[in-house]
Amino acid sequence: MENSIRKQLARLMRERRLSQSALSRGAGVPQPTINRILSQTTLDLRRDSVVRIAKFLNVTPEYLYNPGPDVSAKTEAFNAVEPTAIDQVDDICRQVMTLTSLQRSEVLHRLLELVVVK
Repeated sequence: MENSIRKQLARLMRERRLSQSALSRGAGVPQPTINRILSQTTLDLRRDSVVRIAKFLNVTPEYLYNPGPDVSAKTEAFNAVEPTAIDQVDDICRQVMTLTSLQRSEVLHRLLELVVVK
């Protein structure tokens, strides 16, 4: 397995303050698989695992394989604008992604009621 996916995944997890367990729950990928990616102990990484991780992190699977430029400076500048609100939104999104689709539907329904009803 390429070193780039390990680096990209570690960087994204660090930037988003995600633990291996949180990524596992959110992406639906077993935690040992994430650990093997990060420690480079797996050579046979399943495509569906990469797709699930990428989808949860809101990036393309190809992005995980490309070292690309380090965007941490841009992320830090963005977070400096309003870190509390951004952190809260990120935390809520991570929590919502750990719910079942039925539970997520209920959360969205309640949010719509709050927005539509004054």
